[in-house]
Parts: sequence; structure tokens; C-alpha cells
Amino acid sequence: MMRFTIALAATIALLASHGAPFTGVPPAFGQGPYEAEPVLKASDFVAPDILSGPHYTVDPRVPVTGLLARFTIRSDYGTFVANGLHMLQIRVREVHAIAQLDDMSKTKEFTDAAARAAVRPVAAAANMALNPVETIAGVPAGVTRLFDRVELGARAIEGAASTPDQGTSQKAADVTERVGGITATALGYEKQRRDLAKGLGVDPYTTNPVLAKKLDDAAWVAFSGQFSVDAAISVFVPYSMAISSVTIIDSTIYDTPSADLINSAQAVFAATGASAAQVQALMQNKQYSVSLLAALARGVQRLQGVAGQPALVAYAALAQTHDQGRFVTAAVNMLARHHESVGPIARVSAPGPIVGQTAMGALIVPAPVDYVAWTQGIARFAQRDDLRAPQRMAWLSGWLSRRASKEFAARSWEVKQAFSIGAER
Repeated sequence: MMRFTIALAATIALLASHGAPFTGVPPAFGQGPYEAEPVLKASDFVAPDILSGPHYTVDPRVPVTGLLARFTIRSDYGTFVANGLHMLQIRVREVHAIAQLDDMSKTKEFTDAAARAAVRPVAAAANMALNPVETIAGVPAGVTRLFDRVELGARAIEGAASTPDQGTSQKAADVTERVGGITATALGYEKQRRDLAKGLGVDPYTTNPVLAKKLDDAAWVAFSGQFSVDAAISVFVPYSMAISSVTIIDSTIYDTPSADLINSAQAVFAATGASAAQVQALMQNKQYSVSLLAALARGVQRLQGVAGQPALVAYAALAQTHDQGRFVTAAVNMLARHHESVGPIARVSAPGPIVGQTAMGALIVPAPVDYVAWTQGIARFAQRDDLRAPQRMAWLSGWLSRRASKEFAARSWEVKQAFSIGAER
């Protein structure tokens, strides 16, 4: 089977107003048939105002691993790794949010409310069902398997077919078990936490363990100590405006209970015509946070009426890590944007990777990646027999090396670089 070493990821569209175009060209890596993935400068990817702030710095050297730039952020609150440009944007914003929550926790208003929350009957807290976020430190190369044939996921789909559909109580538990999952049976707590995340401009289902814990603590004080979230936001000290225009998440994530978002996503996937087992396998995949699952459903819905959609559901179910889920979600939404704004897609398939086909037979491969070197895996992908067509295009959110650009052109691939997917994510 052909394997294509490509990883999940991210977007450079968010850098439109404050980022810098890629300027770095890695040195030649010998005269062999393939290139090695390089280590580049962080400043090759983003503008200096993103690379440091009041509470953090980004390491100047950035290895490219599995087509993603792997950024290391060193902050006053810990070291965070961001796999991809879009995740860098998210993590930087989260450092600001952590600092704001830290400042808020030192105010008299908050400490008074915390004292009130501390004396609230323990019975109320006993109904809380918090799920601490685990540190996500996976190597992005782990998404290679998504470019194997979809048949590799048959076992997971068969297993889902033998699992009873979830009832209401099980779906509530499902929220806590997902990556980035948070929930509570105490009425009103989840809304307080979502409102707080909205005020900060961060994902309420963040996979950042430090931010997740601070959101938990602050939301509990707001919920149990009669502390207004609006008042909490008002005491924040504004930071750099460099990331103020970054859209982190769709507003429905803040305004809709998590269980409702999951039910809505399931209905969207079922409407594609995918089998019950395929939908169940995807819904049982805990690597999709609630926000990511909602974003995937939105992308699928935007492709409504396009033939072949069940393949997207089956393919998405294969994700084994959160990074893989992010890759699938970004690719689906990139294809949806092409369908809406560039040219209509008549059919989608997912032999690994996701592929769109126009009515004239042209193939479109959405690739939410940062930097493509001419590696052995990339060479195999470029020459795959099942991806031959009179016209075939790859839409990258990042860039090709000079060597890769020449090699793709020699094989009649048209590659669009720096294709924005920010509006989708």
C-alpha cells in the first residue's frame, strides 16, 4: 500500500493581518533522490510580534516533522508544543488567557467569591464531573496512517456496529471522555465555563491542560460564589492586539450546550447516507473534542449534495490522535471552501487522503500542511496511479520546497500554495 507521510494541521490564513510570508529556503540536503525535512527559523513562518509577548517566547528554531512546523512555546505557565501554524495561533492566545485568569484570581472581588464558593455545601460539588485534560505531546508524524487505504478502518467500524446506540445519559458521559472534555451535572456550571471562555476568546474544550484547569477553577467560583463572569472579564488587562483578529472558534460552541452539539453533529453525519456503523464509529472516536466534532460536521454540511460523502465519515473515524482529527477536519473544510468559493465539487472520496473531483474530472487534494519537502513518501504520493487525472491539483495551506515544487510540476501536478483555511477553523 502506498503511504504518504503527511500530518494534520493547521493554517496560515490567520497570519493574514499580522504574519509574514514564508521567506526561508532550507539548504540543499545532499544530491540524493530525496530531501530531508528541514529545521527552519520561526521568523520564516510568522512575524516577530507573534514570537514573543509579556509571558512567553517561541523557540527560534522550528523543525518540520510530518509536514508540520513544530513550535515550542516557553511561557511563565509552562512549555507548550504547537504542531502547526494554526495551533501556534491558538496556543499563543491561550497564554494570554492564562495570564488574564491569573491576574483575575488575585483581585479582591475574586478572592471574596472564592471564599463564598468554598463554604458552599459539598453536595453541590459532588455532582460535578470534571475531566482534566491530558497533556498532548504526540509527534505529528503519527498521522501517516491516514494515507493508508480506508479498509484499514474496517475493524473499528465493525466494532461500532455491535455497540448499542447511546442513550441520553451515555451521551452526557461521552462529553467528559473526549479530548478536551468538560462537563458538569450541576445546573449552570457548564454555561459559566463557556461564557468565561467566550470572554477570553479561547476554546471551552481546549486541549491545553493549564488553561483547562484555570477555566475549571474560575468557572466554579463564578458558579458557586455568585461571581459575575462579566465582572471577571472587565477586570482583565488587555494584552498585545497582534492576535485580536484571530477567530479561534465558531460562536455556536459558546452558545450551545455540549450534548446538543454532539447530537447535532451525529444528525449531520447520518444525513450523508453513511451507515449506522460508520456514524457510530466516528461518534465514538474520543480524539475529536466537542469543538472539533462540531467543526467537522460544519464542513460536511457545507458539502451537502456532493456525491460520496459517506466516505468522509468512514475516513474521519480512522483518526487515532487529536492531531489526526484536526487534519481531517481542516481538509474537509478546505474542500468545502473550494466548493463554495473557487469551483464546485461534484464528488468526494477518501482513499487516503481526502479527494474532491469536479464535474470535468479534475482532482482536488486539500492539504492543511505547513511545509512540503520532497521526501520518499511525498514522491510515492505524487506518482500514485489512483490519483491520475487530466488535471490534478493540491491545495496547500503552507508551502513547497523548491525541489518539491519542481518535482510536482514535472509530474503534472498543479499546486496552490498558501491557500487560506482560516475562516473554516
